[in-house]
Amino acid sequence: MILTRKEIEQLIGESEIMIAASIKNERIKAYILNYNYDAARMAIGVSILEDAKTYYQDRIVNGGKQLVATSALEEAIEEAKIICNEHLIIGRLILKNEPLKMVSYSMEGERKKDLHGWIQQETAFYKSILNDTDIVTKYAGFGATTEKLQKGLNAVNHVLEVKVQQEGAKSAAQMSTEVRNNAVFILADWIHELRTILKLALAPEPQLLESAGILARSEK
Repeated sequence: MILTRKEIEQLIGESEIMIAASIKNERIKAYILNYNYDAARMAIGVSILEDAKTYYQDRIVNGGKQLVATSALEEAIEEAKIICNEHLIIGRLILKNEPLKMVSYSMEGERKKDLHGWIQQETAFYKSILNDTDIVTKYAGFGATTEKLQKGLNAVNHVLEVKVQQEGAKSAAQMSTEVRNNAVFILADWIHELRTILKLALAPEPQLLESAGILARSEK
């Protein structure tokens, strides 16, 4: 059973009314006691309801964290790509007459489309440059100092760090979704039984169903 957020909220709201009425309304209590719905049994329902509410809120929190983490990743990628692209253009200018070296320094061809491939490509690019004092000097001639090149590598490393955090947030959100769905399924099952019993138990006074949030239909 997969419910939408609106459906889960409706289930929780209806359950709160139904359980509260079954506990607090003395006439309803007396009727459902005939079906062994005593205080202990209703306490189980309260616990199931509270679990569903707790895990529903947890999913909202974890979902929010995932959105924040994803936004942070997108921002980190955008910032890193601006720096990397500038250094790549300068590097290609420096090595325009050395195509083989350009290839070995990961400057040739299109940049990788997938994130992990891109990170590996840019990491290799920066490490090749920073390990070559001659090309570092030539970069400096275009205003790209060693510090700026290191900043580029740091920006790429930051993307990887943020990606790891985003994956963690994504995993937590997925796990909380599963836990919430399980809790909601248990609640839906328990409330279905209570609703059925209430309809049976309150047959002598069907108007009491309204107190439990159940529409009392007139029999013809």
